[in-house]
Amino acid sequence: MTGHEKKMFSVTGRLHRTRDYSLQELLAMDKVKTGDLLFACGSGDPKGRIETIKGVLLTDIINGAEVVTADHNDTKKMYVVVTAADGYLTLFSWQELFNTAVGEGVMIILEKEGKKIYAEHGTVDLFSANDFLTGPRYVKQVKTIRIIMVEP
Repeated sequence: MTGHEKKMFSVTGRLHRTRDYSLQELLAMDKVKTGDLLFACGSGDPKGRIETIKGVLLTDIINGAEVVTADHNDTKKMYVVVTAADGYLTLFSWQELFNTAVGEGVMIILEKEGKKIYAEHGTVDLFSANDFLTGPRYVKQVKTIRIIMVEP
């Protein structure tokens, strides 16, 4: 298996089957690019600026994973948990990703400030560019993306 064929992360959970994404697949997908962004931690303290980020929208990743929906309202009860190799995690509601401006900025980062993320540490990161405080949902070295449905 070459470096481009290596599994970067898996999408698991409420799917027909687990979906692994390779670097080659990610590089072939449509990409989005941000402009200059403030990087701020959860307390609001600025931690610097990020000039540009280029990546694949999380919604495109999810759409390629064959999510199981048995009822029209299932997605209203779903959320997405993104976990790092070190156990750090963050979550998004399905509606937040697919029905708000926040979702238009949640991406798997391939390049940050012109540097290939995957070349630096062999994995990819996740960033939510449209959050007011961008630090708390920055996930380094994404390992899994889980689709979960809340059951009554």
